[in-house]
Formats: sequence, structure tokens, C-alpha cells
Amino acid sequence: MMKKILIPTDFSLNSYQTVDYITSLFKKVNCEFYFLNTYRYENSGLSAIEMLQADDEWFDKPKEESLKKLGKLVTRYTLKSNNDKHSFHAISEHRDIVDGVKENVDTIGVDVVVLTGNGTAQLSSTTESILERVRSCPVLIVPPHATACKGITLTIASDFQHKINTREIERFIKALENTNTQIGILVLKEQNTLSDKAVSNLEILLECLKQLSSKSIALEFLKPAYRLKDYASNHNDEIMCVVDNKPDLFRRIGIGKSKVISTLKKLNSNTVLTVHQ
Repeated sequence: MMKKILIPTDFSLNSYQTVDYITSLFKKVNCEFYFLNTYRYENSGLSAIEMLQADDEWFDKPKEESLKKLGKLVTRYTLKSNNDKHSFHAISEHRDIVDGVKENVDTIGVDVVVLTGNGTAQLSSTTESILERVRSCPVLIVPPHATACKGITLTIASDFQHKINTREIERFIKALENTNTQIGILVLKEQNTLSDKAVSNLEILLECLKQLSSKSIALEFLKPAYRLKDYASNHNDEIMCVVDNKPDLFRRIGIGKSKVISTLKKLNSNTVLTVHQ
């Protein structure tokens, strides 16, 4: 089945590196890649009357620049990929990038949204907003200089205080079904401190993953002096998977943030898959 991958782009060097990474990651998978660029009109200092009097060139220029750069991007990767499993498409829209991502996810039926990370301990406000509002598919954040040449390992990190909704994890693993992916679990608790509920939730996930992979599932527990950040820094080549719980009341009314944001800041040098409860 053809997988649909949405990649917002600002045409920066980092965004090109993201495309290189994701096309390599999915090189054995039938994929449609959608490059999304949004633009806004620079109206700083213009009055309402001046806006009404602006000529067509003022309105057309941002659109033309967006389409021109998207055209070059599609051409570059169509010629570069030499992969008949991949096709590339351009979307140019006059709107906010977060709104553009959300609507295209729903309209196209996107399997994975791929964002370009900045490699620092701070997430951009755009990334935070997309994580908050796009909850119908997994979101993959790719740091600068990420590489997929050493094989694929997906490590799911959780404290298992809640039962994990495996729908998006299954969706991502099935998208990589031809890539010989190794799957692991990192329990964010010491083994002897797990509650019965956490043990049950862990066992449920293990059983699910065994149905998705012919390989054994690696299982590791954090140790007193070995935290998530330590694990991530020693496993830069792995895709870390974290779970964003359902928004509570404070998040729904806009005065709170997801706890997964602070977790992602610890994983700034890793490719991170965020899935939703």
C-alpha cells in the first residue's frame, strides 16, 4: 500500500537534510512525499487602504516564489532518488503553517508528518503547535545531520502508567515493513518499582509488537544513574518513540502544554516519533 508522507519545508539546508533522511529511511517503501510550503504577505506598515490598492504583483510574488522553489525541490528529488517506489508532490498555500499541516493531514490521509528539528534543547513554537494540534497521525522530528544508513531501530520509551494506544505505532511500523526494523522498549522506571498496572500495560504492548515483528523485542529498564537523556545520547542512531497523552482540560483551553514537550527537549539529538493516545 502506498504511504503518504507530509514534509513541511522552508527550503533551508536543514529541511533538505530532512528530505534526504526520510527518503533514505523509506527507500524500500512505496511512498508519496508531499512537500508543503506556506507563505504570508508582508504587510508591515501598510494601512487597510494601501492593502486594497496593492497591485497584482504584490499578491502574486510570494506565491510565485513558493511555487518556483517547490518546483525545484520536486525536480531535485525526482531526479536524485532514482527510485520508482517514490513520487514527489508540491503544495503551496497562503496560510499559517500549522493550519496547513493539519488540513492536509486530514485531506490527503497522511500516514506520517515529518518535521525538521533544530538540534537544540528548545523546540520551535511551530513544532510545539503542530504537536499540539495534529493528533490523527504520528509526527516524526528529524534533527540536523540524521542518518538512516546503519539500519533502523525504533525504541518505544514510556513509564507505562497508562495503557498505550498502539494504533499509530502499528501504522508507523507497517510503513517500514520492508526495512527489517528492530524494535525495542525502554521502560522509564526501575524494574523493581513498576506497579502491577504498569507491568500489565507493558505486557500488552509486548504482545502487540510481537505480532508486528519477526525479531525478538529488546527490553531495557532505566537504572538509578541512567536516565532517558543518557540513553538517548548513547543511541543517537535510534528512532526514539514517545507517547503524548490525551490533552487534559488545561491543554484544551490553551493554558497548559503537553508533558511530551519536556521529554522531546531531552532528545534533541535523536530522531523522535511522537504518537498519540
